[in-house]
Amino acid sequence: MELPDNAEKFLKQLRQGLGSLTPQEREEIIAELRIHLLDRQAQGKTDLLSGFEPPEDLAATFVSESALRGALGQGTPWALGRALLISSRDSIAALLLFLPLVLLQIFGFIFVLAAVLKPFMPKQMGLWVGNSSLYIGASDGNPGVHEVLGWWGVPVLGLSGFFVFWIANQAMRAVARRRLRHAKSPVA
Repeated sequence: MELPDNAEKFLKQLRQGLGSLTPQEREEIIAELRIHLLDRQAQGKTDLLSGFEPPEDLAATFVSESALRGALGQGTPWALGRALLISSRDSIAALLLFLPLVLLQIFGFIFVLAAVLKPFMPKQMGLWVGNSSLYIGASDGNPGVHEVLGWWGVPVLGLSGFFVFWIANQAMRAVARRRLRHAKSPVA
């Protein structure tokens, strides 16, 4: 049984929107939707596309879910960040949740970097306090600040950095799992 022209056009546009997926994933989605549309046609429904999002939006949903599943499988911060960014395109709230998690990972990296550089630059790297400020990293030579950790900066900053980075990664994983659990079904 063949589908009407508007349904075939819908599937063609959807296939184009799924271009970032693997050919196998793309064809599985198209085949599943084709069967769903053929079932509707066999039931005598005249508007086969009723209840479907536009093909571009539907493709974005599939691409987002695929990215989230892949990122959870990899578990790397880069993959999780990329997938969450892709999936947050449609939601300002999701983007506002995603950005602080990225900042946390950056802070974790800065802590670890300061710990690694401390043995090479002992007088310039550390935790600096003074002049109503507190910062981690390289001193700018300001005589009003002093380094408070000394050589303890290596383990304290290193472990703190790994902990902050780990917490941010776990939070990103939780957000990705939640987005997958609450993803709306793309097929009406």
